[in-house]
Amino acid sequence: MKVSLIIPVYNVENYLEKCLRSVENQTYKQTEVIVINDGSPDNSYKIIDDFVDRNENFICYKIENSGLGGARNFGVTKATGDYIVFLDSDDYISEDCIEKLVNAAESNDSDIVVCNSCDIEEDGTVIRYSKNNVQNLTTSIRQNPEILLNRPCAWAKMYRKSLFEDLRYVAREWYEDLRLTPKLFLKADKITYIEDSLFFYVQRAGSIMNNANVHRNLEILTAMDDLISYFKQNNVYEEFKQELDFLAIYHIAVAGITRVLLCKSPDRKAVVKKLEEYLSDFSNLYNNKYICSLSFNQKLILKLNKNKLYFITVLIMKLKNKIS
Repeated sequence: MKVSLIIPVYNVENYLEKCLRSVENQTYKQTEVIVINDGSPDNSYKIIDDFVDRNENFICYKIENSGLGGARNFGVTKATGDYIVFLDSDDYISEDCIEKLVNAAESNDSDIVVCNSCDIEEDGTVIRYSKNNVQNLTTSIRQNPEILLNRPCAWAKMYRKSLFEDLRYVAREWYEDLRLTPKLFLKADKITYIEDSLFFYVQRAGSIMNNANVHRNLEILTAMDDLISYFKQNNVYEEFKQELDFLAIYHIAVAGITRVLLCKSPDRKAVVKKLEEYLSDFSNLYNNKYICSLSFNQKLILKLNKNKLYFITVLIMKLKNKIS
């Protein structure tokens, strides 16, 4: 089985070598490594060239800046493997990552294989182990619809390439993972979970989700509309309404509004208002059966934000950050 590992690169020269070294050292050798230099203005190209020169299975393409989604899409068009794995260029993987994903796929004839991951600081300090919530190790969203609530990131997964025949990431927008991952899951007949933490997600200050560009938080609304529309087009919206509604609760009512509140932009109130208005269009949103799965802190933030007690939310988050 051949695997295509796609790595978009933009302005990550301080992290890229560790990322590529983790790929170079993989125990599974039937892997083509497709590095996409997404118009990176730094010295990343020098690091990429060094790895390409000494590894026959590494190939680099340089494109005009297309954003993370656009670079991934380009990589998919160049992939010749049976399966595709995405890796962000500031993250890295365990040496046996691809081997374990392939073993799981071959054993179960899986369309998607999902592993656990580890969130770490830039210095390597472990923040948390992120584990998927799943009842059956080989399943589908029709058998276990709650798997749609797990982290929707593109990485920490291996996909059968044929799933991308009519699906692509949206370019130059936030939440591109949230827009596409549930669609891929809907197409998959077999999704296999393995318990190993094989991906290491580096939480760095300059990453997209830490960016203070407050208006870009509204792109979650476009993402949710797109996702709901896709499920409606495939006549399964009612079947998965509870799960889709919960995605809106978590990504907008809990995470989105809170992130905007903590921004220093003078436009944050206007952005929060638009997020509120969007949530008001959902019927019985806060009776969702999955709210019980939130942590105590998340439930508290949800209650505060629902009742627009934003000053308390801000105080709690600032206190939490200070303690951290």
